[in-house]
Amino acid sequence: MTPSEKADKLCKFTLENANDIVSHSSSQQVVQLLLQNPTVRIQNVNATKQKLEKILSGGQEDLHFISDFDMTMSRHWVRNKVTDALERNASSHGIPARYSKMNPEFKAETARLLNKYYPIEIDKVMSYDDKVPYMVEWWQQAHKVIIDQKITHQDIDGMVEEAQLQMRPGVETVLMHCHDRAIPFLVFSAGLANVIQRILEQARLMMPNMHIVSNLMKFNDQGYCDGFEDPLIHVFNKSEFQLESTPYYSTIKDRKNVILMGDSIGDLQMSQGVKHDICLNVGFLNHDIEALTPRYLDAFDIVILGDANMNPIIDLLNHV
Repeated sequence: MTPSEKADKLCKFTLENANDIVSHSSSQQVVQLLLQNPTVRIQNVNATKQKLEKILSGGQEDLHFISDFDMTMSRHWVRNKVTDALERNASSHGIPARYSKMNPEFKAETARLLNKYYPIEIDKVMSYDDKVPYMVEWWQQAHKVIIDQKITHQDIDGMVEEAQLQMRPGVETVLMHCHDRAIPFLVFSAGLANVIQRILEQARLMMPNMHIVSNLMKFNDQGYCDGFEDPLIHVFNKSEFQLESTPYYSTIKDRKNVILMGDSIGDLQMSQGVKHDICLNVGFLNHDIEALTPRYLDAFDIVILGDANMNPIIDLLNHV
């Protein structure tokens, strides 16, 4: 059994034993439980307890989730099957470049764009406002080279199957819990909607209570991708998308409490297009932990370090 399989088994065991938990847990108890997990950090304990108190009192009927996909629902680090070295997991934008049927020019251009713009995305000195024009350039150019490839629906199936993207251990348990308790779950990503949906479908994780907001490919009468739906969603403009324009909105409009999950501080914008009373922000800090921990602790209510599993989220759900 692999480490990921063991982690998933542990996550499932935790959720299956939810009935053993005291039904009216206090926010103090939940915070204490979370802090027993060595991957969890909480800087402002009192503020987090206040948010949790309202989420617990509102229960499942008042709750919904908003989650980033790449490196949040999926892992950040994976082991190379040949060298056993750690390497970055594929993103939904990166999966097409790993597809065996893509030509070398596409793969070279995708690598060039990544090498040029990713250092800007994670730059610790540049402001978000200064980064935005570069992110728009990156996404526009990345989408253009995808369009030039004349990708079909069958290609998306093939590239997702080849990629075998690794999900974060425990994400299946979280999604099943939300499905079984009719808690709406929004996947909000700057990636490729068609790829994300196929990943979830192939893993049997796309549930009726879920909705995806991401960059959606358009296909012409010949079956080729010939463009993308507006608006363009990049890592720093998620606040600009209004969910009121989607059918999903009717499922959350009366729910006052949100649990938001993301791996980037830019992901905090995801809740700005949704009316809510409480948003509990959970940040997954996957890399540069020593350098970024203070910034993440300032930004998120709960920080999960080191590309860890979803056990803290499962602990939260078990008490709601």
